[in-house]
Amino acid sequence: MKKIVLLTCVLLLTGCGVKYPENANLKLMVPGQPGPVYTNSTVLVNGLDARENVEVIIYRLSEEPDVKVPSLNSPIKIITEGLLGGMREQGLQFAANAPVRIDVELNQLLVTVSKSKALYNFQAVSQITLKAMNDKDSFTKKYTRQEERKSVLRPKVTEFENMLNGQLSDIVIQILSDQDLRDLINNK
Repeated sequence: MKKIVLLTCVLLLTGCGVKYPENANLKLMVPGQPGPVYTNSTVLVNGLDARENVEVIIYRLSEEPDVKVPSLNSPIKIITEGLLGGMREQGLQFAANAPVRIDVELNQLLVTVSKSKALYNFQAVSQITLKAMNDKDSFTKKYTRQEERKSVLRPKVTEFENMLNGQLSDIVIQILSDQDLRDLINNK
């Protein structure tokens, strides 16, 4: 009888270990764009993932090895598809031989989770570099979003997904309404 009780306790305790998510589900939330902003304009949009780490969440908890969580979908693909959809709504057309080239480079997309004493600290950073060229005219802009939070309870992965999704959506919305980009595309 004692062996059964001991075995049951061992099984219960091993099942109580900390579970980490296998991946994060990222998606953009970009509202509908205003009617035609562009007329008869054609662009080429390229996306490049230039991040050092492919993970989007890293748990760095004391005395435990780092736990790295990748994204379910390719973040740069999500970003470029959101951007292309918004630009299409604004009246842009896309072609490989377009006079305007837009490069979207994902430099950083990461939530780092740590714990100090009784608090979980988590910091989300998203950074995208936009390079736009139209003949001899060009510009480069960096869009960065950062957010830091603390919690007594271990945060759920949905909270991290919401932070990153909000940051990426905000950056894409800002790119879609960027007046310098509009002027370059319209060749003003």
